Amino acid sequence: MAPNITEIGSTSQFDSIIRSLPPNQLLVIDFHAVWCGPCHAIAPVLEQLSNTYKHVKFVKIDVDRQAQLAQRFQVRAMPTFKFLKGGREVDELRGASPPQLNALVSKHAGTPAAASNTQASSSSSTVKSSTPSESTGSLLKHIVSNGLSCLNESSDHPLSSIVGPNPGPRGTSYLESDVDAELLISIPFQDQVKLKSITIFSAISPSQAPKSIKLYINTPNIDFADAENLNPAQEIELTSEQVKGEKIDLRFVRFQNVRSLHILVKDNQEDEETTRIDSIDIFGASGDTSAEKPAAQQGGGGGSMLERLMGKS
Repeated sequence: MAPNITEIGSTSQFDSIIRSLPPNQLLVIDFHAVWCGPCHAIAPVLEQLSNTYKHVKFVKIDVDRQAQLAQRFQVRAMPTFKFLKGGREVDELRGASPPQLNALVSKHAGTPAAASNTQASSSSSTVKSSTPSESTGSLLKHIVSNGLSCLNESSDHPLSSIVGPNPGPRGTSYLESDVDAELLISIPFQDQVKLKSITIFSAISPSQAPKSIKLYINTPNIDFADAENLNPAQEIELTSEQVKGEKIDLRFVRFQNVRSLHILVKDNQEDEETTRIDSIDIFGASGDTSAEKPAAQQGGGGGSMLERLMGKS
C-alpha cells in the first residue's frame, strides 16, 4: 500500500477518519475490488496523486471486505471514487479514467493552508451551506421506493433489482426489457429536487446498453403512448463510452423543481432484442440545502454523511 493511502479495515475506522478531518479537507475514497482489472490499472495514478496532493486524505475500500460501507455509498460499479468534504459528498467518478480522476482531485483539493484549518477556526457563529457543486450528490436516497416502476421490464430482471431499498448483488443484478428493447422507467422523489446529471452503467453487455433515451419530468402515470405524445425535457443519444457509467450532464434549467423523472429507452447500441441496464444514478440537489444555520444547530436538516455518522439525523 502506498504510504499516503489508507486501506480501510473497518467501518469504525472510516467513521473515525470522517470525524477527524477539518471541514475544508478533501477526502478521496477509492472503492475497489481484488477481482477488478480496471481498479489495478488506475492504482498507480491514485498513488501518484496521493504523493502530489499531500494535504488531501486518500483511502481505499475493498467492496467485498467492507460491504456495509459500499452499501452506504450505494457503490455498484468498480472502481468508484467518492470525493467528500466535511462528511458531504461533493463529486463522484465511476470508472478508471486517469484524466477525470486527475481533474476531480485538482478541482476539489484546495490549498494546503485551507486544508490545515482546525476545527476550532471553523466553529464560527454560522456555517454556510455548500456551494452548488458541493451540494450536488446522488439523489437515490430521496427516491420514493414504493413508487418506482418500469414498463416492459423482465420479471426476472426488474428495476427493483438495481434501484430501491433491496438491490441485488453487484454484477449479477440488472434491469432488462421483456418483449422488445423499450423501457419506461418512472422514478418519484420524496421532495422537489434539482437534477444536474445521470449515469447509466451497461458495460457488462455493451451491445444491449441503451442508446436513444428521452427524459420527462412531473408527469404522473405516464405510459408508452403518453411518452410519444409529450415533449421531453431532454433527448440524449448515448455513446458507447457514456454507458460505461460516465456522468451525463442535463440541461439544468429544465430540471428544476422535479418531483418525478421518467426515462424512456427507445433502443440499444446494437439493436439487440432486449435492453440491459446494470445501474442508474441521478445527481443533483435536494430542496433542503440552501439555508444558513447556526453551527450549534446543524442537526437534522442538512443530512450530511458526518451528521448521519454522529447520529444527528
